[in-house]
Amino acid sequence: MAIFTNDHKQAANGSATIIAQGSKLQGTLKMDCHLHIDGEVEGTIHSSNTVVIGKNGIVVGDIFAPRLIVSGKFNGNAHADLIEIMPLGFVDGKIVSSELVIERKGILVGESRPKDNAHPLLENRTDSKV
Repeated sequence: MAIFTNDHKQAANGSATIIAQGSKLQGTLKMDCHLHIDGEVEGTIHSSNTVVIGKNGIVVGDIFAPRLIVSGKFNGNAHADLIEIMPLGFVDGKIVSSELVIERKGILVGESRPKDNAHPLLENRTDSKV
């Protein structure tokens, strides 16, 4: 397990940072390893790997990652290639993704937009509205 590792070799080997239930972090997180949140985070998360908000996790802020999986609560803006809202997962805010999956009983309140040219019907559009 990596706790805020800066070792890129270790991050590539499947290490993860876990923010446990009862922990509260505030600020900006930049990471290369997998991030699993069961505690509370307020701020901005930049990750080059998967970010998981566990069933007990709460995130308020912005998330930039290739993949975001929400089983807990997320309030803010997210930019990811793939966003998955799991059963009982709750997202309130604006999300931008190439692919969005909302499982049964998952909740999205807010706005969802596809990434630029993420869908064939958007490739020839000249305006920015969907």
